[in-house]
Amino acid sequence: MIIRFFKASYFSRLIALLLLIFVLWIPEPLFLTSITSTFYLPIALWLQQILAILLFFLTALFFNKTVAEKRLSERNSYLTAFFFILIGSGTVFLTQLTPFLPATFFFAFFYQKVFNFQNSSKIIATSFDAGLLLGLASLFYPPVALMIIFVWVALLVYQIGQWRAYVSNFLGMLIPWFFLLSGYLWIRKLPEVQSDFIQYFHVSGFRNPFISNYDLALFLLVALTSLIATFYLVGKLSSFNISMRQHTLVGLWSLFFCSLIVFLFARHTQALMLTALPAALVISAFFSRIKKLKWANFFVLLWMLFIFVNHFLPLFHAA
Repeated sequence: MIIRFFKASYFSRLIALLLLIFVLWIPEPLFLTSITSTFYLPIALWLQQILAILLFFLTALFFNKTVAEKRLSERNSYLTAFFFILIGSGTVFLTQLTPFLPATFFFAFFYQKVFNFQNSSKIIATSFDAGLLLGLASLFYPPVALMIIFVWVALLVYQIGQWRAYVSNFLGMLIPWFFLLSGYLWIRKLPEVQSDFIQYFHVSGFRNPFISNYDLALFLLVALTSLIATFYLVGKLSSFNISMRQHTLVGLWSLFFCSLIVFLFARHTQALMLTALPAALVISAFFSRIKKLKWANFFVLLWMLFIFVNHFLPLFHAA
């Protein structure tokens, strides 16, 4: 029922996605007081949340379009956007305007450029654009720059042997940082920024960052579902054509590298937003290939109910 509903691309599905985001993102500023790590923009809190909702919604739509074009899910569907919304809105601490949200927005464009490696007639320019978008995303969370390794792996998967393509994406990634650091050098604040920048790359010790057991349970649910979807897709690789096999491998590698960076360097649980895109890609590719949807729909329904409980149960405790 739910999966089949979002497999279609009718306008009603688009409205349903937008309403789902509003329902899950509105309680945080209106009823709860746990907002942390925001941009602290000089505007009202509710307006910040509206901006966050719009940015999140645009990210979902653009990434859904990219995944559908590469046939990783149904061509005419909103399935990837739906799972991205579930993953990116599951826990309360994600539904805030944090630096990780615009980083994820640039990530969506970055993934499009990476998937375009396969049939690009101007691979050096495409690789440069991917590096530039990665550099913009890393301005909001510097460890994301390590995804340059993923870009090189993607070039290998797509069997691109031009050495200039490997160099051009690295140079593209450096350009946003060149302008930013030049600005700090001009105002003589580069030493302060440099020390803060290095701290981002300190490996975080193993600890449980979740305050709520519901948040931990939802994280484990997404992680387990992503793992099952990964093993399923790996088992199906031999049955895919070359184009689909390459795109699927790139999607799986993106989930691996992104999860590794967040696990090693994240100091805030909000960094999990960065894994929402590759996780949504893998999970939507998995559910779009399931023929018998009875139990799959039941699982997704329980997942949605669990998310609603996690968001709205604190309101009853507050009362």
